[in-house]
Amino acid sequence: MTTTIHPTAIVDPNAVLADGVVVEPYAIIDGHVEIGRDCLIGPHSRITGWTTIGAGNRFESHCSIGAPPQDLKYAGEKTMLEIGDGNTFREFVTIHRGTPGGGGITTIADSNLFMAYAHVAHDCHVGSQTIFANAATLAGHVEVQDHATVGAFSAIHQFSRVGQYAFLGGFTAANKDCLPFMNTTGGRPARCYGPNTIGLERKGFSEESRKALKQLWRYLRSSKMTTTEALEKARAELAGQPEVDIVLEFIDGSERGVVLA
Repeated sequence: MTTTIHPTAIVDPNAVLADGVVVEPYAIIDGHVEIGRDCLIGPHSRITGWTTIGAGNRFESHCSIGAPPQDLKYAGEKTMLEIGDGNTFREFVTIHRGTPGGGGITTIADSNLFMAYAHVAHDCHVGSQTIFANAATLAGHVEVQDHATVGAFSAIHQFSRVGQYAFLGGFTAANKDCLPFMNTTGGRPARCYGPNTIGLERKGFSEESRKALKQLWRYLRSSKMTTTEALEKARAELAGQPEVDIVLEFIDGSERGVVLA
């Protein structure tokens, strides 16, 4: 299958395009870009910088991918953006490459959906099968783990983490880490409302797992225990439940603290 480039598109001769890539009208692909097979580069999109893109990605239109980081310390250094396979980037999505001080690379794994106007800043790391609703925004150095959902117009503070299967409701402003499997929603401050029960059931989590997460949440929100005491009790009574262990490990690894209430 051959590569198809519309006559109005501009493709740098140093760019590497695999078989099956389609470049639509007025798109721009700069040098240092590598694009895997069967990708669609929609009209008026720009792919720039030291950007590597896997197979089967779709950039709908007016996307800006691999642009320099919005960091005043950045001085034109070679930094990277790596995108995996099977992602969808809708209209006006912006993804920035890394900074030297932040590891030098922004990464996006596989099978993610970025709805219109979503933004991923420098040095972020996004897992697989996430959903970013319209205008969801990551500041720099944010980690979003697999299967997370970031609601429309939500903003995640720099250096924060969003755990696996987390659900962030629309207009959430998260300035701490958002717990795996939990529903975190709200402005300033955001608040955690416990396990995303319906979402977890739809994704095939067992009743036993959902009950264990609910019990963990009861401990964390108990007015009779400090957070430290709640964690100790959870480790004593719920250890061995895989999803509970993931949440406890996530909390242990938090540097900014986690959103509870």
